[in-house]
This record gives sequence, structure tokens and C-alpha cells, in this order.
Amino acid sequence: MAFLADLFKGYDGKLKQNKRRLSERSHLTIEFPQSDNRVIRTFIPFLENPTISEKGKAKINSYDLVGRAGQLFSYGGAESRKLSVNFNITLLHVMEEEKDLAEMFKSQFKLFFSESERAKEAFEMSTSIDTALAARVDDPDAFDTQPYQIFDPEAELELLRAEDIENATYLVGSEPWQNNTGKQQDHASIHRQYYRKLINHVAGFDPQSLLGGVGETINSFFEGGLGIASPDENAAALDSTLNLVYLWVNLIRASILNNSRSTTLGPPIVRLTHGGMYNNVPCLLDNYSINIVDEAGYDVQTMTPKRLEISLNLIESRTGNFGAFKAGEIAFGDNLTGWESVIENNNIDPYNGLIGGEGEFGVEV
Repeated sequence: MAFLADLFKGYDGKLKQNKRRLSERSHLTIEFPQSDNRVIRTFIPFLENPTISEKGKAKINSYDLVGRAGQLFSYGGAESRKLSVNFNITLLHVMEEEKDLAEMFKSQFKLFFSESERAKEAFEMSTSIDTALAARVDDPDAFDTQPYQIFDPEAELELLRAEDIENATYLVGSEPWQNNTGKQQDHASIHRQYYRKLINHVAGFDPQSLLGGVGETINSFFEGGLGIASPDENAAALDSTLNLVYLWVNLIRASILNNSRSTTLGPPIVRLTHGGMYNNVPCLLDNYSINIVDEAGYDVQTMTPKRLEISLNLIESRTGNFGAFKAGEIAFGDNLTGWESVIENNNIDPYNGLIGGEGEFGVEV
């Protein structure tokens, strides 16, 4: 929030930056289910500290006995935790931070499939080929396989990933993942051009000609602009920021929906990460609210609000595969557990996400 403090003090042409990488330690992970236990994994950053509250409730059955000055109780289980998350999306903040955001938060979709089954397939294929090669040593004429062909599990895994992407029914960005099933809508550019054509039709001139172009408008707000020399590139950078905000909002909207084309694919799992208190906690989104802060103003041409207040009510969903809970392991971290996990290792969070889990920063641990 340092940038807001600067604005209250009086804007001096530049914003202070506190590079604490908050978004990579505090964010939402949204996992859209696919077939074969795969997911399309997307992320929404918290660029400003969220407000988080939680509620837990035990199911206590009470029994009143005649003549007893007190009740007896039995434990009937516990309801899933309910978490309330409130955070803000501020356009000026996103504009300033976008260039430093990790790629996982950007508008270009990438497929992040769960690799456990794919790795298993590669391993089994490797084993079968090794068996075939061993048999060839005993009987060279038994197989047509090249005698020096060596199976590369990593290469095979890449082929399996490529097959996933080829069979995907979603647009996942530019080449080589482009397909013809969808298009990422350029909302900002469409509405900006519509506004300019509308005003030009009514008034007989392009409104941007009075402002020196979108790029010059940005340059007048940020000292030196966005570090891009060309006004057209500055305009494209602004539209990129606006589209990124639209993406995050639409991901929230979609988190209460199923796949209408394949209704067996239900709503996504929303995982909450915020430091040591919450580490990849799997939840379902019960409801959300989005409030436009009118006092903050709008981008005039696209009517994009400059500040949004987001409220999410989440219900923890910890079913896993009904095995033993093991924090830090992808296969078992989502399982239910009890107070024994606190006694044993002071942890009941999955701990199977980016922070401290398997695949941290893309590296297996």
C-alpha cells in the first residue's frame, strides 16, 4: 500500500516500490478439473494484503439426564472450515506491478496438468521397453527394435504432455499451444476502439487527438511512462493491464460454475495461500461479491473501475483419496486429519503447493 501513501502525500511523478514478492507468497490457485485427474491451474495474486477470517464448528450432541446437574456430550464430527477472504484489485497498482509479476499470474494461459499419472505411464513404458531390450539380447531376431535404441523417460514425458495439449479443448496462449477452439478476448482494445469511433461519429474528431494519444496520457501519469518508448506500445501495455484485471475477475466468477459442455466436470478447487497461516488450503467457493469503488474513478474509455473490492466465502474441501494425511505430499496432503497432526508435526495444512512442497518453483524436491 506504499503507493497509496505516496498519493495521499502528494504525487511527485513516481511511485515507491517495495519488492517483497507478496503475490508469490499470497495468492489464490484455481484448479479447473479435467479428465484423467488433470487440472488447468490458474492463479490470482494478492497485490495488497488480504483480510482473512475463518470459522470452525464441532458437532456436539448433548444429553440431559434426570437429576444430573450438568449435561453429557458426544462428539458428532466437525463441519468444514469456513474462510472469508477480502482483497482489493487496484488498477494503478496492477499497472505498476504487472511487469514484475510472475508468469503464472499473466493472462496467457498455460496448461499445468497433474503429472503423477503421466510420470507413471512413462515409468511403465520405460519398464516394458527395458524388458523388450533385455529379451533382444537373448534373441536378437525376436524384435524389430533398433539394437541401440535407448528409451528416454523425460522425452517420453514431453510427448505425453504434447498429447495432452493437442487433445485440449481450450486456448492456452500463443504458439505452440494455439488451437482453433477459442480466443482470448481483447476487451480493453475492443471497448477503447468502440468509444473512439462512437465519439468520432458524433463529434467529428478522435477524442484521443486532444489528449495526445493513450501513450502520452500514461506518460503524464508515470514519470517516463511505463518504460516503453512508443505511444502505441504504451497503449498496448495499458490494455494488457486492463485485460489482466478482467481475467482475474472472470476467474472468480467462473469459480462457482461447472463445465456446461461436460457437466460432470464440476466447479474448480480454490486453494488459499497466505504465508505460514494458510498453505494451499483446498476450498470450494460458496459465494462471492464484487464491489466497484465509485470514488476511485474509472478508465474513461473502457469504463474499467480503478478499484475493486472482492469478497469470497470459501468452504474447506479436504477429501483427498481417503488415505493417511501427509503434509507436503501432493497425493496425500489434501486428506482429512485430526489433532494428531498438530501433536506430531504442528501442521494440518496440505503444504503441497509452490511453497515448501513438491515441484516448488518447477523443481522436484
